[in-house]
Order: sequence, then structure tokens, then C-alpha cells
Amino acid sequence: MVLVIYVLTMLYIIMGGLKDHLFKADLIVVLGTKVEMDGKPSQGLQARLDEAIHVYQQGFAPCILVSGGKGKEGYSEPRVMADYLMAHGIPKQVISEDEEGFNTRATARNTVQYMRDHHLKSVIIVTQYFHIPRTRLAFKDEGIQEIGQASPLYTSWRDFFSVPREMLGYPAYLFHLK
Repeated sequence: MVLVIYVLTMLYIIMGGLKDHLFKADLIVVLGTKVEMDGKPSQGLQARLDEAIHVYQQGFAPCILVSGGKGKEGYSEPRVMADYLMAHGIPKQVISEDEEGFNTRATARNTVQYMRDHHLKSVIIVTQYFHIPRTRLAFKDEGIQEIGQASPLYTSWRDFFSVPREMLGYPAYLFHLK
């Protein structure tokens, strides 16, 4: 029985994040992840940013919020993300930075405040496929109802650890555990 629950939960997490759900929204939110020691986005972060660029260029939302914290490498994830977006043709005036998005809950809280301040109602979240279900849950918990999603077609060896980690993280968010 435990094995069945484990497999079903894993399938829910994987399948929940693999299918993009795009619509005309007010805002794209890109969640941060590792910046390399040289200050460049990691491959996973670059994949998220490339996906955000693609969603933006398709006209699904007029602005992008990049959210993250300062990693052990010493770089601001949002600053690195914004620089990458601008270097790839996204206008500076459509990019906002959330320097306090040090985890998924914080990004959700900060995003809802940003949306209130700017009278926005809908969002498209961009993160890795395995992170989408928990991120959607965090945004819903903060009161955001209109949530789209996009994830890059990127996988790495780290997914073997990340997917099982999400199997702990999702229930923790679902049941509001600290």
C-alpha cells in the first residue's frame, strides 16, 4: 500500500508539472535556483529563463518577475536572472526583481503583494516540472486563483533527488507544515 501511494504521488508530481498551461496572464514569475561560482545562471536556471523568454515572446504576459535570494556563491539570483533576460532581448522596464524569494513560500507571498500593488490578477509560473505542483499550491495558498504554468524541457541527474524531495515538500505545503 505504501509503495502504491509513493508511486501515485510521484506520478502526480511529475505529470502535474510536465504539461504547460498557458493563457493570457498579467505576469510571468520565474523562480530562482543555483547561480554558478562565476556568476552565470546554472543550466537549470538558464532553462527556466529561456522558457520565460519564450512565454513572454509569445505574448502570454506583458511583464516578468524574477524571484530568488542570495546563494552561497554570493550572487543575487534575481539580479543574475534579470541580466540574463536583458541580454536576451527582454526590455528592462518589463522586468521586476524579488530579492526576498529565498524559498517557494516566500516567492508566493512576495508575488501576491507585488500583484496587489500593481493591480494584477493572473500569473504564469516558470520553474522545473517537478517543482510546479508545490509552487501552484503555494500560490493558491496566498490567494492567487488564476495560475498558469510552464516548465522547460530540461532534465539533469539532480532530478533523481529533486523529484523524491518534492514528494516530501508537496505534502508539507499541502498540510501547512513548517
